[in-house]
Amino acid sequence: MSRRRTSRRSAARAALVCALLTCALAAAAGCGRRGNPRPPEDVLPQTITALEVREEPAGIVVAWPRPDLYTGGGKMSDLGAFIVERAVGEGTAEFTEHARIEVLDRDRFRQVRNFRFTDTGTSAGVHYRYRVVSTTTDGYVSAPSNEVGITRTGP
Repeated sequence: MSRRRTSRRSAARAALVCALLTCALAAAAGCGRRGNPRPPEDVLPQTITALEVREEPAGIVVAWPRPDLYTGGGKMSDLGAFIVERAVGEGTAEFTEHARIEVLDRDRFRQVRNFRFTDTGTSAGVHYRYRVVSTTTDGYVSAPSNEVGITRTGP
């Protein structure tokens, strides 16, 4: 009888060890993404280099193309928003956030290729400078775009 009890205990221990190993292997196999982790500087949106500005009757129009890649070269899939920054005056005036434009077409087959913002809060005779930064849905922020300036002539 003692032999039976020992063999049952051994079988129970073996089953328990086997179950624990199976769980540990399943958990390890299902953890995280595959591949090497990427440093944060590689997942920043590429800097916008083609910012343009023009005057229209409604105000100053700032336009730029959509960034397609991360700084590390991978295709961007999580573009979240653009922050339009403005400085009033020439030279040393500091840039401040003037507008935030959310990107809502991430899951669409056909995404917007070019963006624009019309600054209707401008005055004739005043010089304005603009730049734009891109953000991802995770909060990574690109370097500021090229700076463009214009003096408002119209009403």
